Amino acid sequence: MSETTQSTNVHPETIPVAHDLRAIVEAPGHPANVVVGAGGDPLILALPIFSVGSLALGIALTGVMFPVAALGAVIPIVVFATGLGLAMSTVWAALLGQTMVAGITGTFGGFWLSFGALLEGLTHNWYGLLPTVVAQVQEVFFISWAALFLFLLVPCLRLPAIYPTIVGLVVVALALAAASAHSGNATVLKIAGYLILAFAFCGFYAFVNVGLTAMGARKPFPPLGRPLLS
Repeated sequence: MSETTQSTNVHPETIPVAHDLRAIVEAPGHPANVVVGAGGDPLILALPIFSVGSLALGIALTGVMFPVAALGAVIPIVVFATGLGLAMSTVWAALLGQTMVAGITGTFGGFWLSFGALLEGLTHNWYGLLPTVVAQVQEVFFISWAALFLFLLVPCLRLPAIYPTIVGLVVVALALAAASAHSGNATVLKIAGYLILAFAFCGFYAFVNVGLTAMGARKPFPPLGRPLLS
């Protein structure tokens, strides 16, 4: 039989489709393939890693354990845990096609990484800034991110209430940090630190809810609140 004849005798219905291939792969005696991005919830990583960075920063700004002048001590957490962890969550969410989750985690990841770069750069004078302009640089940084999170708050209003609450507290905390940099008022910065602690614990609460749900709990923590916009 010629090659041409063989090709004309192949019927479309004999070609395995996706579900047939999956059945073959997962049949007894065959190892199941691991598909990247096949499932899971990126928030199971994003929420705790965001919260621990926020907790460390809040403790530092309130001056509970060490002076605010030693703020560089939080760099290992905010960069190598929170920043990179949120970047991983963003990739995970993107693979799942979760556009909004990827947008939120990517935005927060960018904030934490750039904040770590700001602290490290100012501490070691990487950017060649004169001491007289350091406060203005910090003010521009906080204003820029506060503006972005303010706009992010709008779509977040369609999420369970705890999420826009976190973003709203972030906006206020950044605004207070900018005001402190502008005026040199340390008390305002300390208030910002307490607000950061507040949204850190909101993040931990949401994490426990997501974690219990992932483990199949029928009644996890009380709900995270109804969306403020339908």
